[in-house]
Amino acid sequence: MWKQQLLAFTEKLQHPAWGTSHFQRIYELSIQLAKEQNIDVDQDALFAAAYLHDIGAFEPYRRPEIDHAVRSIQLVEEILTPMDFPAEKIPIVKDIIRGHMFYEIPPSNIESIIFHDADVLDFMGIIGVTRLLSIVGISDWAPDLRSAVELIKRFIKELPEKLHTNQARKIGEIRQKEMEIYLETLSKETQNLQVL
Repeated sequence: MWKQQLLAFTEKLQHPAWGTSHFQRIYELSIQLAKEQNIDVDQDALFAAAYLHDIGAFEPYRRPEIDHAVRSIQLVEEILTPMDFPAEKIPIVKDIIRGHMFYEIPPSNIESIIFHDADVLDFMGIIGVTRLLSIVGISDWAPDLRSAVELIKRFIKELPEKLHTNQARKIGEIRQKEMEIYLETLSKETQNLQVL
């Protein structure tokens, strides 16, 4: 029952790069990573974290002076408790959210590590490129097209090192290549990015 309530609660959180589609992809990829490595995980905690990990980036929950992950953690109990989410799982949901961003080191529990890897992978490959291009002009990350392309270049180099599990690294290799092919093609079609 709580899952339906959480889905209904988050369906209004629409954003081209980190809205409900992102939440669904992260949950499904986390489960895929666990299954492919034959690892037992708390699927309830992963589901709750997937749908709440970015809530601190959305109005009316956003606080500009607080990192969105920290703000999301602050809201977890307030949101999940009335839905009858198992109270004993709230600490792990908070841990998963705490370490989800690529610039963080996730806590040592397997759910946090797998979720971190899934979130990093969603910034890679064709989906990663698409997400970054979707925020051009609407996010500080990519105020214009050229800055988005620079961020793609940066992510090609930096993100593979942020992956912790072997399965995520394998997927990361494929997605890194997709990004490289995208940039190579874009470069050919724009005189080495001069007429971008």
